[in-house]
Amino acid sequence: MRRALTVAVLFLAACPKEVPPSEETKVAEPVDAGAPVAAAEPEQPPAPKVQLPPAPELPLAPAHLSDVEDSKDNPTTAEKVALGHQLFFDARISKDGSMACVACHDPARNWTSPNAVDPKVGGAANKRNSPTVVNLAYHSSWYWDGRMPTLEAVCNAAWKGQLGADPAAVAAKLNGNPTYNALFHRAFKEDATTDNIPKALASFLRTLKAGNAAYDKAEAGDKKATSADAQKGWALFKKSGCINCHVPPLFTDFDFHDVGIGADKPEAERDPGRKDATKADADFGKFKTPTLRSVALSAPYFHDGRAKTLDEAIEWMTEGFAKQKGVKVDEKLKAQKLSKKDKAQLKAFLESLNSETTFGSAKPELPPE
Repeated sequence: MRRALTVAVLFLAACPKEVPPSEETKVAEPVDAGAPVAAAEPEQPPAPKVQLPPAPELPLAPAHLSDVEDSKDNPTTAEKVALGHQLFFDARISKDGSMACVACHDPARNWTSPNAVDPKVGGAANKRNSPTVVNLAYHSSWYWDGRMPTLEAVCNAAWKGQLGADPAAVAAKLNGNPTYNALFHRAFKEDATTDNIPKALASFLRTLKAGNAAYDKAEAGDKKATSADAQKGWALFKKSGCINCHVPPLFTDFDFHDVGIGADKPEAERDPGRKDATKADADFGKFKTPTLRSVALSAPYFHDGRAKTLDEAIEWMTEGFAKQKGVKVDEKLKAQKLSKKDKAQLKAFLESLNSETTFGSAKPELPPE
């Protein structure tokens, strides 16, 4: 009996124990050929290796102008502003490389154009005069009819409309330029895209400001900053009611008014103005009040560029509009009986609004072809 038990024990000890397989030894489950396969993460393009100089510091707002709230969707950085400044001057962002933004917004002319209306890429004429792009950061709507809600939307529309750009093609062209590709990576941490090109332009325009004019210095206490005629013109400006729509310090109320421009045409040929944006009949013929900052440098005047000189513009706004028969203009606009001397003093005041701009007239250095 003892011998039988011993044999049994030895037999059990010799048998292999059943051990659960480890993760390494488990047999793979069969793959379901119909199951979806997770897509691999797309490879990010390597950051360019072009060495760039540091971006210029953000320009300070000129004296006597306030700061503005920054964009939450496109925060301003020195790198974006420097890139946008270059793009503004570079015809490579247009459809055929023939036109840059600066073609219609010349720094020497208060960032406007000498033409009544400008041609687009391809030759078609614009509908309205090119307004200044200075101090746009203070606006809440853009264009003569106020149809655009953000600076980014303005830049996108002008890029595709005025410059005729195919956004995807332009982005690809810029990415093919090592320097531009490096600039976009520095500013946006990514290649040039159809989204960040308008953002760069808007960042530049958000910092393009004008102030510290002789008028500002006089208002701050330096009475010798402006001439006696300019001071009398400022008094007339207030007395005549011009200040009701051209409100300091930017000399606009950002509102829309009908001052009779174009009312001499048949209604079917008139520019609808603000109605284009609102579709409201009450807004027919209304246009945004233009700023008077550096207005003496901004000829021609009005949305159709009909006034070739500042004298003509003063003449229209003081009494010319009232000479049209059967034309109803904005209730804030009252005809004035002013002498030639009065008008000369008004002009002297307007000339005292010539302002310093954050970028002056210097052109940025563009990346090589």
